[in-house]
Amino acid sequence: MPPLALLAPVALPLVAGGLTAAIGLAGFKPGRAIVGAGTWAALLALFLLWLPIRSTEELTLGPLGFGAGFDLRLDGVAFAFGLVILVPSAILLTLQPRSWHEGTVAALAVAAAVLAVEAGDVLLTALAGGTAATLAVIQLDIEDIRAPRPPWGALLAAWLALSWAGVILQVVGGTAVYAAVPVSALTVPVFALLAVAALMASGLFLWRGWPAQLWSRPSLRAAGMAVATLYPLGFYLLVRAYEMGDGQYPQPVLGIVLACLGVLVSLGVALRAQAAATRREYLGEVIPGLGGFALMAIAIGTPVGLVAGLVVLATIGVLAACLPLLPDRAGPPTLMAIAAAAGVPPGLAFGALVVALGATFEAGDFMGLIGIAGAAVWILFMVAAARAVGLPAGRGHPAIETFPRTAMALAAVLVIAGAALPVVVTTLALPAQADVMTRAAELGGGLISVATIQTDLPALTLFTPLLLLGAIAYGITGVFGSQRASRREPAAAGVAAQKARPAVVRPPVFTVAGLDAPGRWLDAVRSAAVPEQYRSIVNLRGLEKAAAGGRPLLWLAALVALAYAVNR
Repeated sequence: MPPLALLAPVALPLVAGGLTAAIGLAGFKPGRAIVGAGTWAALLALFLLWLPIRSTEELTLGPLGFGAGFDLRLDGVAFAFGLVILVPSAILLTLQPRSWHEGTVAALAVAAAVLAVEAGDVLLTALAGGTAATLAVIQLDIEDIRAPRPPWGALLAAWLALSWAGVILQVVGGTAVYAAVPVSALTVPVFALLAVAALMASGLFLWRGWPAQLWSRPSLRAAGMAVATLYPLGFYLLVRAYEMGDGQYPQPVLGIVLACLGVLVSLGVALRAQAAATRREYLGEVIPGLGGFALMAIAIGTPVGLVAGLVVLATIGVLAACLPLLPDRAGPPTLMAIAAAAGVPPGLAFGALVVALGATFEAGDFMGLIGIAGAAVWILFMVAAARAVGLPAGRGHPAIETFPRTAMALAAVLVIAGAALPVVVTTLALPAQADVMTRAAELGGGLISVATIQTDLPALTLFTPLLLLGAIAYGITGVFGSQRASRREPAAAGVAAQKARPAVVRPPVFTVAGLDAPGRWLDAVRSAAVPEQYRSIVNLRGLEKAAAGGRPLLWLAALVALAYAVNR
């Protein structure tokens, strides 16, 4: 294919968003078909570009200014993260009903996120990532301006930090292109900027980050799209840092710090999850919990750890589509989704976490202790999942946004894919690992098992019997019959039964003093107000509303004028 075809995964959602906006402005209702088709077309284009040759493709479209170029590159890393973004986005845009305003902004956000992972330059990634974050905020405000959402400034700060790192690389190393950055230019301060940008972009904090906060919104349309498009981008930066550092971070201690932080993030999530008052509150902690394990695995610094982290991210991508489609009532879809997310064998999350924890022990030294802590957190995570099955539903979203069968199918795919773990590793994770690490993958086993230096996980022969036993148990327990009976039950009777059923109060497994202290401190900081006499001068909230609610043509004209003034 010609190099210009690399624009297709970015251009197709843009065209779909433009068509949706034009039809909507004409007074018609385009629905969700156009944006859904555009995203599926972008996914198909990604497959057609990568699978036939499975090698790096590049495209240069001209300079951005100050030595930076508008360069696109499709390699194993871009393909893997493109799938993680496009698959859940395509499913959600196809199924969930949206106004043409929401559909247009969502399609633009998908295009910006794909551009961020296809960018061959740090500065272009920062520009595209900041655009995706701004569009995510606009989506959330269009849906419900009063519902909780992350501050626009906090999301944009991550990409400003990445821009700062890119400028330093451009000045010190002469280039900010991922494949050409001199190893000596990736110093500890530059990596610290990049790591801070990654942590802020994905909300990887010890306290409750923005991905969990979005699950308290009445509707999950914009929340699901924000998680699908923004959450993987922080991990993308940490993976690309290996490429700039010739397969390693500037100092080994940096990987240790990030791995410890990943375990602490998962620990905080597990503590909050086991104390959740509703199932909705628990589901909000699922993706951040797996994100902590992905951070731990990626930061280990070995090929096995990086591969395991990428598989965990693939699991997160499927869950980003599954969780917003779950109904509020208890049933097989919810049970299957909770089991798949918690890492119950023989699911994909189980296999990925086993390989990730094994990678910590193979790395040796202090990493082994991190693996022990990670195993303990995983146990707590599973205990929280078992408790969540019996929790009340909590604040629900409209039934028109839920698709139980699709959610059940996606959760079943995650469970069944455990037996196909070697296939996922070989086709998705290994090409990405080979592009950023010069060392051998230290993985073998082909399509049957995952073999490392010290361990061998026969996924196909071990997990397939477990799947068969699970299917038999599922049928024997009579779940199919109860599901058919619940479908025959009139809707009014079902609602009346739920109202008559007393709420079950399940105490947390244990309490930790001061666990909610960071959240209270952050709320106190956010509630701080500028004195009345200075509010006309310093009005950050007003500036944010103006940026999110202004006319796009005005901001586009301002951006063009700024670019012209800077490049004169």
